[in-house]
Amino acid sequence: MIKRIIVLILIIFAFKGCTKDDICPEGTAITPKLIITFNDIVNPTVRRQVVGLSIVTNYADTVVVLARTTTDSIAIPLNINSDTTKYKFIKTTITDTETIVNEDSIVFVYQRYNSYVNRACGFKTEFNNLETTLEEEGTSNWIQEIITNRDTINDENEAHLTILH
Repeated sequence: MIKRIIVLILIIFAFKGCTKDDICPEGTAITPKLIITFNDIVNPTVRRQVVGLSIVTNYADTVVVLARTTTDSIAIPLNINSDTTKYKFIKTTITDTETIVNEDSIVFVYQRYNSYVNRACGFKTEFNNLETTLEEEGTSNWIQEIITNRDTINDENEAHLTILH
């Protein structure tokens, strides 16, 4: 009986110690990701899937953000500690006779704005004045054009960029 009372007292103190600010509620605004859609170069209003898409960071210590997949849209994070983020967009085409790997590098430049959310969630970063640069590789780029739909990244409600391929 005494053991039950002690356990009950411990449980009460454990829950009493938690406050609303100790847990970041689901749906709370956090740092948004960059939303990119892929559209057809011939008809820019029509979505077109990229087959065999991988995305890796373009730094000395490469990090895989997306492994070979087929998709017509993605959400990728921007670097919250720098005003630039570099990614390699890799399209892998596999045929009966060969595997063709085509890498295109994109540099994203922006201004960061940090705002305090609350004690549990911490800070969130918004990105303003987004500019993109596709590094030219002659005629081998699979990405033909990048269209900026919104240059402020403060939510994930709609696409920020459209890549034509």
